[in-house]
Amino acid sequence: MANDKNGIAIITGAAGGMGIATAREFAAQGWDLLLCDLDQSRTDAVADSLRVDSRTVEVLAADVSASNFPARLLSVLDGRPIGALVHTAGLSPTMSKPERIMVVNYDATARLAEAIEPHMAEGSCAVLIASASAYNIKSPEAEAIIRSVGRGESSAPMLALSPDSGAAYAISKRGVQVIVEREAPAFGARGSRIMSISPGIIDTPMNRAELEVHPIIAAMVAKSPLRRQGQSEEIASVASFLCSPAASFVTGSDIKVDGGVIGAMGWRTA
Repeated sequence: MANDKNGIAIITGAAGGMGIATAREFAAQGWDLLLCDLDQSRTDAVADSLRVDSRTVEVLAADVSASNFPARLLSVLDGRPIGALVHTAGLSPTMSKPERIMVVNYDATARLAEAIEPHMAEGSCAVLIASASAYNIKSPEAEAIIRSVGRGESSAPMLALSPDSGAAYAISKRGVQVIVEREAPAFGARGSRIMSISPGIIDTPMNRAELEVHPIIAAMVAKSPLRRQGQSEEIASVASFLCSPAASFVTGSDIKVDGGVIGAMGWRTA
């Protein structure tokens, strides 16, 4: 398959449910890939499955939350432009304590977005995975604090709003949406775009673990208009669209891919 894409596509969390689906989708669209995940063997297996038609599929096994991760990523790129980034790496509430969730979901995402901006190709797009739960932040005071965290600043003020892991998750993901708004002008100056996607309840191994602990999730699915969980492929297809010329006037905002659950729960919808 001839590659007519401008730059390489980077997928983080590439060995997870959404990451695998996204890697497959972007490979099918003809992108050369750089797959990033902490788990070397699982990421290698994903890469091996996609190395067909002379396509380049590289692997970077690293912790996205490490302060040197952006530098390692740029070293692997060795000056090649970035045509697309889909940042799926993150932690759900049951996976860790509030401090770690905030570092992985917000601080690492902010560092990555800031680091890649000068290397984005003309017509490129970065897509950050947020969450439907971000729309359940209703306090104007919390919103003001989230927005007060600037470029290069720590998430400590946001962590102070997070009494538990569930709150840290929602607040960190609202922070991801705000990163997109904040970074859009810098990306736009390069002829690039940046977006977030807020998935609803998606059938992934991570979400199955949440279902076991939080029965309310099943109730949310039942209440949603489509009355089912989403599939990772349904997130990947939207990410692929956002990174395509068909979405060339879409930037600085969030796309809800939630099966209608945000509206059904009466959460903030914008």
